[in-house]
Amino acid sequence: MGEVKVEVLKDLSFDVYDGEVLAMVGPSGSGKSTILNLIGGLDQPNRGSVIFDGTDLATVSSSVLTRYRRKHVGFIFQFYNLVPNLTALENVLSAAELAENPLDAKEMLDKVGLAERADHFPSQLSGGEQQRVAIARAVVKNPKLLLCDEPTGALDFETGIRALELLLQFNQDLGTTILIITHNTALADVAHRVIHLRSGEIVNVEENQQPLPPSEVVW
Repeated sequence: MGEVKVEVLKDLSFDVYDGEVLAMVGPSGSGKSTILNLIGGLDQPNRGSVIFDGTDLATVSSSVLTRYRRKHVGFIFQFYNLVPNLTALENVLSAAELAENPLDAKEMLDKVGLAERADHFPSQLSGGEQQRVAIARAVVKNPKLLLCDEPTGALDFETGIRALELLLQFNQDLGTTILIITHNTALADVAHRVIHLRSGEIVNVEENQQPLPPSEVVW
């Protein structure tokens, strides 16, 4: 911020395990979004390393980061970020065209229960339907890593449960590693592990021996 340095993350270190659902929980300003951006290859740290399959994302070029995002990462945002002048199917296809080994776009829309809404534009869909399109768009790339930024933050209770169920189903069916960041501590109950953050530091890491299904989470 001009001449003022803001230290967002402080001596922070953790692992993300292949095939797990990992939740990162903390209040606003705890560093969650910065961590997601670093892991997703949207930002690079001033110092330290971000290692993915032996490659340090902190030291590679922007073109390598672009290929990394295209090939390995799917993003799900709180406010969907759909392209407004593309239909639901076209939004999913736009992501599939960037991937090396994409899944079938129509099949992904069917899996999220929107096969009959494929030709509708985002403005013609409810918030929950838009989020399901966003999930299909992220998963169609067949990514190794799915990064979810407050994926239920803009949804009502029942729609949020449905979105979480879809994410966990893809984790089980495809073995996709999922990282969820949220300020809602209740969502952590569905994850295999939970990292608690405060002021850019890890306060605690806990393991859920028996993660709850979304329908049993007390919000």
